Amino acid sequence: MFPNEIIDIAALLVFIACILTYTIRLLYGIKKPCWGKRGFLNIIYGLWVKRMIEPKETIIAVQTMRNLIMVITFLSSSMLLLLGLLLQSPAIYASADSTWIFAQYKLMLFVTVIVFSVTMFLLSLRQMVRFSILIGIPSQSIKNISADYISSNHNKTKNREKDQCYLDAEKLKRDVFLRAMNRFTFGMRAVFYGIVITLWFVSVYAFIIGTISLTIFLIINHDVEPCHHDELPI
Repeated sequence: MFPNEIIDIAALLVFIACILTYTIRLLYGIKKPCWGKRGFLNIIYGLWVKRMIEPKETIIAVQTMRNLIMVITFLSSSMLLLLGLLLQSPAIYASADSTWIFAQYKLMLFVTVIVFSVTMFLLSLRQMVRFSILIGIPSQSIKNISADYISSNHNKTKNREKDQCYLDAEKLKRDVFLRAMNRFTFGMRAVFYGIVITLWFVSVYAFIIGTISLTIFLIINHDVEPCHHDELPI
């Protein structure tokens, strides 16, 4: 039987390896939509934005963004409350005794994941608020103001093509919304892995099994595996 310290270190290495594997696959899937369900969703989100920029659809877009903002606000508040409780844990401030050292590492790992999750939620909220404002501005107005701005800096742009002197309002709105949804995805995945970390306080073996199982589930069934359109979700 290996010492508990070696098993804990091995569990941490497994966790890091799973995180890196999933992150690389997810980022590649987002960049290459044909390779993953999450990337395919970005195509759907882009089509939704294209429809919502129509003046008659603005109210629907604003209502949808209100619901999304409320969800992210709730999640951010919950994570901040949990973070405050964790920082009050005596294990974090205990002396570096052999009985407390790994408890400190576990808590610090949990805190790191929670901080990352909150950061992603807040960045996503920032982009959603920005999109809520942009969706109410006519695309032609954005084009005109971008032309005025560029013309005021004519010396910097005199060698550019004429078509590049205008800001693509549709692309701007789409990119802002996709950025918000991508960061929301990363925040939610951090919550999932944070839940798995809590298993470490129960059993190191449960933590290892939970980490591997969650990673396999996310890769195969949720985010990365190519979407099969002839299959219905369960």
